[in-house]
Amino acid sequence: MTDVQRFTVGQCEVIKIPEIDVPFPAATLWPHSPLPADTPEQITLSVHSWVVRTPQHTLVIDTANGNGRERPHAPMFHQLNTDWLRHLQDAGVDPHRVDWVLMTHLHGDHIGWNTHWVNGQWQPLFPRARYVCPEKGLARWQRDPTRQAMMADSLTPLIDAGLLETMHPEQQPVFADLLRVVPTPGHTPDHTAIILHSAGEYALFTGDLMHNALQVSQPQLASCFCEDAEQAEAQRRWALNWAADHQALWCSAHFAGSSAGRVTRAGDGFTWQYC
Repeated sequence: MTDVQRFTVGQCEVIKIPEIDVPFPAATLWPHSPLPADTPEQITLSVHSWVVRTPQHTLVIDTANGNGRERPHAPMFHQLNTDWLRHLQDAGVDPHRVDWVLMTHLHGDHIGWNTHWVNGQWQPLFPRARYVCPEKGLARWQRDPTRQAMMADSLTPLIDAGLLETMHPEQQPVFADLLRVVPTPGHTPDHTAIILHSAGEYALFTGDLMHNALQVSQPQLASCFCEDAEQAEAQRRWALNWAADHQALWCSAHFAGSSAGRVTRAGDGFTWQYC
């Protein structure tokens, strides 16, 4: 599904901005646990962004891969040429009118459209926005030689422009008065989720807590991308309980289709329904 998806949460509009769908072997994604017998051999991972429009502000949550990036060690994301920016514009979002760009964590498929290639260099795509990422994650990337290409094309231009700010997720900072960042470590040590609360309704932007809706009923499944599988499972279970308790719209980072749905309790577990 490539069309822009729109949802309403209280007085806010939530918009999915699609970039790319990627087939991925299920046994590779979840290599450490037995899979249910009916699990397909290949699943689809969606890479996309979320836009939140509040009555006063516009925010972008995670910015996918970006076009034209050198990613030789990740061929599915190498030198992409997608319609993400056109989808953003089709959704009525002017990059010059975005107030915040929030990164749930630092991985290449969550930071790429922070910038675009203009006049022979990478420049911030959202020139008036405050870009925000976890402080510990940025410090770790700055020390890691394997991350320098992604730093150079997706983060350093923000630093040079004075647009990048860092946060401490444990302090649960609030943006636009309606979005609260909460720490959900495990996938990465600095991984976060974001709670939107407006007019008594909730949405939960889950980042990479889960990669596929199968994990709603099987939260023990740890992806090959999780740095601390036990910690990540604990955060998945917290998020499932929280989403069910608050009847929240679950806005995933990688589920296919609309990428959004509802979690409900079923016996000792949970079920998923796409919106």
